[in-house]
Amino acid sequence: MKYSELISFKPIESAIQLLETADKKVAQDMVRTYVMSDTMAENLKATVIDQLQMEEVVDNKAVMIVGNYGTGKSHLMSVIAAIASDADNLAFAQNKRFSQDMAVIAGKFEVLRLKVDGLTMPLREIIFEEIEDDFAKRGIAYTAPDPDQIRDNSRMLKEVMQKFQSKYPDRGYLIVIDELLSYLTSRDERQIVLDLAFLQSVAELCSKSRLRLICGVQEKVFDNPRFSFASETLKKVGDRFTQIIITKEATAYVVSERILKKNPEQKAMIRQHLEKFSGLYGGMSSRMEEFVDLFPIHPAYIDVFNKIYVIENRHILKNISLTIKDIFEEEVPEDAPGIISFDNYWPAIKSNGIWKSDVTISRVVGASGQLEEIIDRSFAKAAYKPMAKQIIYALSVHRLTTNGLDVPFGLTAENLKDDLCLYLPMPEQDADFLLGAVNAALREIMRTVSGQFIIHNEENNQYYIDVDKVVDYDERVKQRAAMMAEGELNRYFYKVVYGCLEWDARQYVNGFEIYQYDLNWDSHNIFREGYLFMGLPGERSTAQLERDFYIYIMPPFGETEENAQEDEVYFYFRGNDSFKEDLRLFAAANVQADISEGKDKDAYLNKAAVLRKKLVKYLSENKTTCFNVSYQSHMRQIIEVLKGKYQRDMTFKDTIDLASSICLDEHFGKIYPGFPVMKTRITRKNQAENAKAAFDHFAGRKSQQSTAMLQSFGILDGDKIRPEGSKYASYYMDLLKKLPPKGVLNFSDLFEEGMTFEGQTNFTDKAFKISYTFTPIIFLSLVYAGYAVLTLKNGSTLTASNLDQVPKTSVTDLYEFRYLSRPAQLAMAEWKKLFEILDINSALLENPDDREKGVAELLRKAQEMSSKAVLEERRLTDGFELWGEPLASQQQVNRMRSAAQAVKNEFSNYQVRFNTPAKLNNFGLSYEEVEALGRQIQILGRVTEYVTFKVKCADIVSYIAAVEYMNPGADMKAAIEDGKAEFREIRDSIMDGCSGDAAAGKVIAKLEKIKEKYIDLYFEEHRKKRLGVDDARRRRQIQEGQALKNLKKLRGIEIFSGAKLSELEQSMDELKVCYSLTPQELKNSPICPHCRFSLEDNAKNVAGQMEYLETRIDEMTAEWTRMLLDTLSDQILLDRKKHLKAQEAKVIADFVSAGKLPEKVDDFFVNTISSLLKGFEPVVIETEELMHALEELPPLDESSFKAKIDEIVSAYTQGRDTGKLRIIVKRKESEEHCAF
Repeated sequence: MKYSELISFKPIESAIQLLETADKKVAQDMVRTYVMSDTMAENLKATVIDQLQMEEVVDNKAVMIVGNYGTGKSHLMSVIAAIASDADNLAFAQNKRFSQDMAVIAGKFEVLRLKVDGLTMPLREIIFEEIEDDFAKRGIAYTAPDPDQIRDNSRMLKEVMQKFQSKYPDRGYLIVIDELLSYLTSRDERQIVLDLAFLQSVAELCSKSRLRLICGVQEKVFDNPRFSFASETLKKVGDRFTQIIITKEATAYVVSERILKKNPEQKAMIRQHLEKFSGLYGGMSSRMEEFVDLFPIHPAYIDVFNKIYVIENRHILKNISLTIKDIFEEEVPEDAPGIISFDNYWPAIKSNGIWKSDVTISRVVGASGQLEEIIDRSFAKAAYKPMAKQIIYALSVHRLTTNGLDVPFGLTAENLKDDLCLYLPMPEQDADFLLGAVNAALREIMRTVSGQFIIHNEENNQYYIDVDKVVDYDERVKQRAAMMAEGELNRYFYKVVYGCLEWDARQYVNGFEIYQYDLNWDSHNIFREGYLFMGLPGERSTAQLERDFYIYIMPPFGETEENAQEDEVYFYFRGNDSFKEDLRLFAAANVQADISEGKDKDAYLNKAAVLRKKLVKYLSENKTTCFNVSYQSHMRQIIEVLKGKYQRDMTFKDTIDLASSICLDEHFGKIYPGFPVMKTRITRKNQAENAKAAFDHFAGRKSQQSTAMLQSFGILDGDKIRPEGSKYASYYMDLLKKLPPKGVLNFSDLFEEGMTFEGQTNFTDKAFKISYTFTPIIFLSLVYAGYAVLTLKNGSTLTASNLDQVPKTSVTDLYEFRYLSRPAQLAMAEWKKLFEILDINSALLENPDDREKGVAELLRKAQEMSSKAVLEERRLTDGFELWGEPLASQQQVNRMRSAAQAVKNEFSNYQVRFNTPAKLNNFGLSYEEVEALGRQIQILGRVTEYVTFKVKCADIVSYIAAVEYMNPGADMKAAIEDGKAEFREIRDSIMDGCSGDAAAGKVIAKLEKIKEKYIDLYFEEHRKKRLGVDDARRRRQIQEGQALKNLKKLRGIEIFSGAKLSELEQSMDELKVCYSLTPQELKNSPICPHCRFSLEDNAKNVAGQMEYLETRIDEMTAEWTRMLLDTLSDQILLDRKKHLKAQEAKVIADFVSAGKLPEKVDDFFVNTISSLLKGFEPVVIETEELMHALEELPPLDESSFKAKIDEIVSAYTQGRDTGKLRIIVKRKESEEHCAF
């Protein structure tokens, strides 16, 4: 079976030239031969077709079509241009959806096709000159502007479109530019910015005219890094373009449907052939239809081909066509897949002299050529040799896709197997066997070329071409490794261990692998100081001062010994041979790096880094099994020591530390008997932070961190500080109790001196060996509970009443205080006076057993007073006014505010200062100061009375204040002024001791009388100004009555003045109706809730208005009837009546004979009168004009006056037929009246 029997081969062997498609026959062939998927057609709709259409008003944008060389970009642009210029070409489109969508632009455009690659002129000049040539062919007179004279691109382009529209008013002008990116990359930076700015102007005009633009580029322009210098300009241009990208899927569709088209029978034969091999290659079964459609091309061919970044003009469709042409008549192998992948492209690359002129390609071709030569000459396994060359070719092609020759990425053995469909004859079809063969071929390649030009990246298991790798570094490292001494190996072993410890400690003693080390005492959760040795215990004497422990990482090579003392822990490495071999290589790579320079040194260091990472990974993953632990000559595996405590997320250092801590736990317990168990882990770095948080806890700054610290010392009982339950605090309480009067506990009595690793002085208490960093926690708890006073280094004292100063106190002063002493005795008289003021039973102070209750009641009252002070102070600022005036004078407000501040300052921190009976001893106010505080509390109480006053009488005051602003009349105003004066007098009495309730009652009684008087006044005025229910019904009858309707009909006749009728209607409309108001409603609101009547309204009294309106309507009806009868008696009209139709003549006759209007004036009557009057030429004189003319006349005698009247009338009638004209005097109607 030949390939020719399985595919309908239609090669694409030449690139589409956009300019050639202007020819009608070529255009038709372009449309006929273009294939696209439904997905591609769908994408084209929004990004291309919707932007080109001119039927809907949208924000049209220019279009950018992005596709590599040979992916069909120019072909697609040619198809769009062909259909846009000639609707007949739509019939040749292959995709139905595309054909339907393109109908909206088919034949609607004149097209200008441009190809700009290789040109050096500015883009603006190119386009304007091409437009000039194109217009000349179309018979449009246009001369391209002088480039130096252009000041506005947009204006020049608009002139172009004006010229175009004069010839083609209903068509669009489509400019299609191919190879734009090639053009732009040939320009310098300044030229590119100018070209992009012009491109932006063209794109912007697409939304404002019938100009449209399509550009073709090889890759995205707007986010292209090579144009980063013009990023701002690119962003603006990008906003005016849409982009459609010809994806690898679109390319694959063209390949399968155009070049490698297959019928169902051919597909079935291919599927049957490939299914024999599908189990060998990952993804083939799940993507079988894709493999069938593209056969014999591998899908990876297209994917990798599109990623080759260094060869621009590579034409994938053309290359696939040439490849298939070479094998078209060959037999499809029975025992192999017969699939062609991207390795097949390498011969074409290395034989292309133009491409090889590129430095990148040349270096890869050179390295690959040497590899191929070595394989041809020295490859030992002949069966793997074809596969080996395929691999070399594939890696060479892939090297050109990685954006740099120094990128350590390539292909794994599995990638190569699947992406190339590598195949070898095998006993049975087995994917693992085939993968093993590929790995064997790769190992043989590496061995054959001695590590030259090809690298295996062990981190990701990928192989790649390295054009710089000429020296076989691996071999040199192996040779050096065989000569490494035990001492050197131990030294590099310790470098690996040092890396696992993830720290940056420096040697404690130069030349010795001895380090100062902090070890977490696991059972007590706090660090201890000691040493870590990477070496033998004989070096212990070099580590001074003596510390709590010594940890030894014993050397893995050579003889070892141990001292077996109770403060020593030994770790023995028991790794496997593989680790030791890697360690030798690591040591050798470092030695080689030390004696090398330049890139060779870098190569060895890189190898050492890879090996170090592998060794560290081994130690980290096997940390519980690769070391034995020895303590006092008892050897165990780490996993045994950690039994029940090991956690999977522990690091290498965590594991070593925990094992050491478990071994040393009993030893630490002997050194630090009775040491507290910390509730949070304490390290050297966080000890000061945790201690400070604990100190601040006593000032009320509680946190989870501070709570844990106080719990560690047994000071907390729930959330309350009770040092009586702490053995540490109790110890010092006992010492304080034994002191004589005025005796103290000096700092030096309690602490002994030591040294830290950093050489700084460190004190620990003599009783529990607790560092002076933490002992202030104990002492502050005693101060808090009232058992002690702490005198600081600077001479100040901390008592239970001023612990709020702790956060502001230097921790150094707390660490090294002067002394502890007992507090002063209880101030009984002062406390009893304060209890009396706060209304607390003072008997609770007399019996010590009752003082707990007294303290609780004191704290409750203090909290109330503090909260009240804050609230009342806020009230003094927030709305402390009524009836538009402050409730109290500024002087009085200041007194109340000072009282609030004094009360708040005194009671705000009682919860801390006096929360235990012992703290009552720290009370500092004198008897006189307590009395003064009582007076301040009384003044503060006035705020409450003022607020009560305001709340109680706010409604009535608001009501009267609203009435006050209404101008209710002199009597009412005088009553309000009188009430306001009394209101002020009553309000001001509150500061003198009157209660808010009593004052509010007096104000309400006074103002309610004024309110009742106002309600009577308002209700009577409302009744006068509003129509009641009877008058409202009567007005509706008038408005709906026939008499008014007749007048409205007659208003359409020219001789009647509608102004009078409009005035009458307006008078009727101005009468407001409201009959729902009750006096009860006025108690809640000073104005009517239904009609919002105001005493300030200038409305008429409604009494007698209905009779007046009825009379006006009757008078107007009689007047208009008389005018109409007089008009119809005119001789001219009498002569015309004989020309009327019988029905019209009857209507007129009936009216004249009856001498009154019909009972219902209808449109027929009005139209008949109007048609009869058409012979008249009405001359309308507006009343206002006539009056103005008369007012300007000087004093005249009768004859002169008549003459002036004649002149005025003649001005209106001059040149008219006096026999037919009729003068009508009318008032000018307002627009409102005209609406009727």
